[in-house]
Order: sequence, then structure tokens, then C-alpha cells
Amino acid sequence: MPHVAASGGLAAALALAVLWFFNEEEPPALPVAYVVCGGDYRSDSRAYRVDLLAGELTSVSEPIKWLGQPHHLAYDPIHSRLYIASMNKKWSPPMWPITALRARGGEFEVARRFPTNRENNLLKKALAGEAPPPRRMMAKPMREAYTVIVSPDGSELYVSYGRLSDTGMLLQAWDADTGEILRGMPSFIPRHATWSPDGNHVASIWPSHGRKINEDGEVVAEANKGGVSIINTQTGGKSLLRHLESNKGMHPPWGHIEEPLIYLFYWNAGLGEVGVYDRDTGEVISQLEVHRLTGLDMGDNPDIAVLEGGRLIAVSTAKRMTADDSLSPVSVAEQEQGYVVLIDVLEQREITRTRVGARCTNAVVAYE
Repeated sequence: MPHVAASGGLAAALALAVLWFFNEEEPPALPVAYVVCGGDYRSDSRAYRVDLLAGELTSVSEPIKWLGQPHHLAYDPIHSRLYIASMNKKWSPPMWPITALRARGGEFEVARRFPTNRENNLLKKALAGEAPPPRRMMAKPMREAYTVIVSPDGSELYVSYGRLSDTGMLLQAWDADTGEILRGMPSFIPRHATWSPDGNHVASIWPSHGRKINEDGEVVAEANKGGVSIINTQTGGKSLLRHLESNKGMHPPWGHIEEPLIYLFYWNAGLGEVGVYDRDTGEVISQLEVHRLTGLDMGDNPDIAVLEGGRLIAVSTAKRMTADDSLSPVSVAEQEQGYVVLIDVLEQREITRTRVGARCTNAVVAYE
């Protein structure tokens, strides 16, 4: 059953409902989180929909066919699509490394499947919803997909996958409908990049931080200056725009952002260290560790989803199971239980916690 850590989420949902009733307007769009979980090595993956304010699991998909271990999730609000990047499962590449899933109001449907190689007419089979040919008939095995990022208008996907770097490229831009490879790119696009209005550039903005020392006294991160850099999404060209003195002015060149910068540091990944900064002054507004706050780990591929307003974040976390817990582990993969947690980063408190599957991707947020 979902666990509600505090009453703040329920109170917020009730206040929105009362406001809508007395104003006789359309009901407000409320935040929901989506996450895809792979279970153990023997079970199929499923998508989960979570009501973030209430802390309730509202829908679970049927098993998603021909999917490896889900690794990274992106959301296209224009077409209400989840894009799933898949990694190894049972020590073999996934059958379709990129899967597009329609997701709206608790309904799920596979919209597209894309291979990371195009031999043996795999793309045609994928678009037709067919299973790939047996591995022995493939010219090359499928490559793992590490990340998938969708453009603001939903027309392009930016995909990184195994052995792509051998070509000198770090990303490929794909047509989101046909899977056609549009171009290669020599630069990564950060997951939380700020897009320009025309979609042709993204700004990567990061704060400065001091030297980071772990519990063993080892240096895990050197001092780093804050800065803003720009990536051209048409060419992949990257240019350093400027370093930031004392973190002042953490804005993209095309506009001022009112919400604070919420930044996830990737050292000691499972701890989930988050910093909140005033973009104008560089002042540290809040600092927290997701692990210390919730008692849960963020895993090896951590990410945060920032809600509108710049105060709340949704995170996918996991609890490591022990022999004393209710779920007796029978495999390595079953020794964890996944949760989606809503956190107020300013008050540094957990608002809701919702139990989902195991071995989950990052959480993404939609307004429905």
C-alpha cells in the first residue's frame, strides 16, 4: 500500500479541489509521476503511474513485451509518450532498446519500438510491432540504450547507446515517429538542460562546489567553478559561454528563470545530494541528501524531476531488502523495493512515498 509520510500532499490536493469547485472552472492539472520498473531477471517490465500529492499508485501497465532492463525514462508532454531506454537483461542486449509508450490517465499502449541498429530490416519490424528476428539471424546484436532525451516539440529523440562512441559520436538524433537517424552529435545533452525557444540550443547550468571528501577521507570531487555552456542541437557543437563568479547569474542566455536552480550532484550517486540555489545571487537556499532524508537509495543512475514552481522534486528510490523484511529475496534483483518519493527541497521534508516495482528507471512528471 502507498505510504504517506506527511499530510501536506493531501491538504494541497484538497485545497486545489475546493478552489476549482467555487470558481466553477476546469479542474486543475495535477502532477503525476511515471516510472518503469524491471522487476527481477525473470519477469517483464511494467509502467507505473503515481498520484504525487496523494501518494497513491493509480495504475500499472500490463507487462511490456520485448523490453530489456529499463534504464532511463523520458517524457514527451505534447504526445503523452514515455520513451524507455533499455539495457542488458539476462546478460544479453534488449530486443528493442528504445520503446515509446503512450501514457495518459492511467492508460498505457506501446506506440513505437526502435532498434539501435538497422540490419535485417529491423526498423520496419519494430514499427510494425513485430518481434525482432532470432539473434542468430541478426547481422549484429542489438546495442544497449543508455539514455533517451526528447525535444520540446516531441519531434526528435537524442539517443546514446553502446558502441556509438566508436564512431566519434556520443549521441544520435532520431525522428521520433519514423526512427530515422537524422544526424550524429559529438556532445551529450544534459538531462536537465534548459532548451531555447526554437529548440536549436540547450544550456547546461551548474553551480560551483568545493572539494568533496567521502567517509574514507578520499577526494571524490575537486573544486569546480560554476558555469553556463551551450550545445547546438543541430550540430552538437559545444561552446563555453562563461564561468560564474560566486554562482551569480545562473540563467540561460535567452531568458531569466524565476525558479531557483535545483541541482543533483552525481558523486556518491546513491546518496542523492541536492543543492538549491538562488540563480541571481548564487546563495545556497537549501542542501539535502535524499538518502539521509528518506532512508532510501537513489541507485546507480540517479535523477530528479523538478515540479513546476521550483520547490518540489520527485525521485525514484529503492530500499535494499534484508532477510528480516517482508519480501524474502530469492535473487539479487529481488533484494530491493522501489518507491517514488515527493520531496519539498526548501523545507527538507518528505511529502509522500509510493511503493512501485523494483529495479526502476528515474521518475518523470506529467500534469494531467
